[in-house]
Amino acid sequence: MKKFKDIVFQILFPPVWIIVLSSLIGFPLVIISLVFLSKTNPICYVSYVLSAYALTVLCANFPKAKRRCKELIHGNEVWIIVNFRNFMNRYKYTSMYLNDREFRAKISLYMGLGINCFYALFKCGTGIMFRSAWLWAIGIYYVMLSAIRFMLLRNIRITDKSSHSVKRKMQEWKSYRFCGIMMFLLSLAMSGMVIQMIWQNRSYEYKGYIIYISALYTFYCFISSISNVISFAKRDNTILSAAKNLNLAGAVMSMFALQTAMFSAFGEGEKLQRQMNTITGSAVCLIVTGMAVFMLVRSNRNLKSLERSI
Repeated sequence: MKKFKDIVFQILFPPVWIIVLSSLIGFPLVIISLVFLSKTNPICYVSYVLSAYALTVLCANFPKAKRRCKELIHGNEVWIIVNFRNFMNRYKYTSMYLNDREFRAKISLYMGLGINCFYALFKCGTGIMFRSAWLWAIGIYYVMLSAIRFMLLRNIRITDKSSHSVKRKMQEWKSYRFCGIMMFLLSLAMSGMVIQMIWQNRSYEYKGYIIYISALYTFYCFISSISNVISFAKRDNTILSAAKNLNLAGAVMSMFALQTAMFSAFGEGEKLQRQMNTITGSAVCLIVTGMAVFMLVRSNRNLKSLERSI
């Protein structure tokens, strides 16, 4: 048994040169297979296996790579990084972005709000133009994401101006509770998308190699979201912790969307596709609903504790 575990460990965590080589060969090869070769060509099967392995080891080694990147960014090994870091530290806001994790989280909220607003308007507009319930469901989902991010940013600005510690903590936990309530509404929008994916055989579609880029980005967002949720749960900033929970909810929905795109690109059995979409879609809705319940229970418990301390 121990020998089997050692073999699996060596496969999932190979030397760096194997990870780089499998990625450099696997991903271009699968693009060539999709564009130029027929599905029955043996090279296609080799490319699918190699690219799948490259994607797996990249995801498995992500935490280690992330730690190594942090060491390079904050260390003195690479002179270009050292000079760039010194340049960033000359100015107030770039220095804050480089060294203050909470400041970076706030910036990501602003960026996420802008992207979500644009995408929500685009999807709702195309939903009206084409009279598509599917586009409307996606648009409403991004409207909900935008609304939650806007309220979190608004409450961050309010709590930043608050000087009384107890009042500030109460305001933060009220914002956390509001985010939990909005997560319930977000799960309803997700349910609308999931139902259409299952019963009307809707799915996301990515052409050619774009699906592999989307897969890499989706896995990165998913792993990064879990890491940030764990990290910010230990920090004394309730609103940013709620924002990271929101990012995780979006990441699990992206994983489900990726699954539908994979079935659309490579799946051949409609029955299996519907069964898997039902299982995964239900799991996504339950996860988001469970997160909302957890946030509500946690916020109410802490608010009662703070009220007793006044």
